[in-house]
Amino acid sequence: MKMKTLTYASLATLAGGLFSVQAQNLNGTVNTAFYGSPAAVQTVNTGFGNAPGGTDSTVGSELDAVYGNISSGNLYLFLAGNIENNGNHLNVFIAGGASGQSTLSTSGGTMANMNGSSFSPGFSGTFALDINDYAGTLYTEEYNLSASTGGYVGALAESATGIAAGSDGGLAHLYLNNTHGSTMGTGGAALSGATSGSATTTGLEIVLPLSGIGYTGGSIQVLADINGGGDGYLSNQFLSGLPVGYGNLGNGGVFNFGSTPGQFATIAPVPEPTTLALSGLSALALLGLRRRK
Repeated sequence: MKMKTLTYASLATLAGGLFSVQAQNLNGTVNTAFYGSPAAVQTVNTGFGNAPGGTDSTVGSELDAVYGNISSGNLYLFLAGNIENNGNHLNVFIAGGASGQSTLSTSGGTMANMNGSSFSPGFSGTFALDINDYAGTLYTEEYNLSASTGGYVGALAESATGIAAGSDGGLAHLYLNNTHGSTMGTGGAALSGATSGSATTTGLEIVLPLSGIGYTGGSIQVLADINGGGDGYLSNQFLSGLPVGYGNLGNGGVFNFGSTPGQFATIAPVPEPTTLALSGLSALALLGLRRRK
């Protein structure tokens, strides 16, 4: 008995069905079909207070989880949580593979107050974002750490309900849903709360072109933290998370992970649709050739 021979046309049709890629709706709400599992989840309760939720966060800041996707020429990041609109800062450091900084040295913006901060061994910072929410407006600084240049790039207004979407004036596109109602405990104890950690679904979505962040291929390392006004007082909210028991670091806004391996999240690249389809075609073609006569 002969089995049906698969033609290349039928293989292409089948591969197209098997390897369709989930499109991403950028809106500040995590799409796990696009991002997959978190690259890192918070470990400790926030030292910067809990947000009541429902509107732009007027009390409390926290980082619950970080997700990432490298595809279509972009780095997509999702930082679950919320940021208080009193001028608290969210710092995001990226190691894209090019030569960068192991000890932070910037100028031209408030991130310079963090100069001297040491990254974990093996983390070579190539790009950084410094975002602060003040009275419903996001103010953004961007830094090319490989060239030690950067500073303020622009502002993005939020709606009355804490939603913002658009260009930050530089490389990044930002999508903020700042309505998270926190159930996280406080004070540095082990993470708790029904809507904390990976159960938090809203936050800040960031899209950056790979060509602008020192990307050389492979995985990207990301470190995120919440800082006080003027980047002068670090919370205990880092991703990846700090050990249980850590309260706010303070430290004048300067961190030191020089002897702390792995204090970052790793984002792995996603195979492009054409690569997936070709791989599927190859596998299916082999199956077709091994038909019984």
